[in-house]
Amino acid sequence: MSKSTSPSDVLRIEVDRRGTDSAVVTLTGSANMDIADHLQERLIDLLDQGAERLVLDLSGLKFISSVGLSAIIGAHLHCRHRLSEVRLVNPQPAILDLLNITRLTRIFTIHDSVEQALSAS
Repeated sequence: MSKSTSPSDVLRIEVDRRGTDSAVVTLTGSANMDIADHLQERLIDLLDQGAERLVLDLSGLKFISSVGLSAIIGAHLHCRHRLSEVRLVNPQPAILDLLNITRLTRIFTIHDSVEQALSAS
């Protein structure tokens, strides 16, 4: 028996380019294993298009699987080779707990707002 997927469960990815070097990526819904490759490809494409800073707005992300997290980590590793970075914004409490448990808060800077993430040095 397969579980049905509601529209709110589907991951939506919205990209807002900010200047020549930043991209704000808003993730809404659920980042499960079915979309991890697509998510990582989208993030790396933004880097290939010249974004030096990826700001991931997680405020609307309800769920992220370990494979979804690996897509973000993959983008982070791609950034390190380019001396760029991924910044995370306002994760929901359950996702923040996951980031803390996995110690990814040591890798990623977490900001309260997109504006704060964009202006941080």
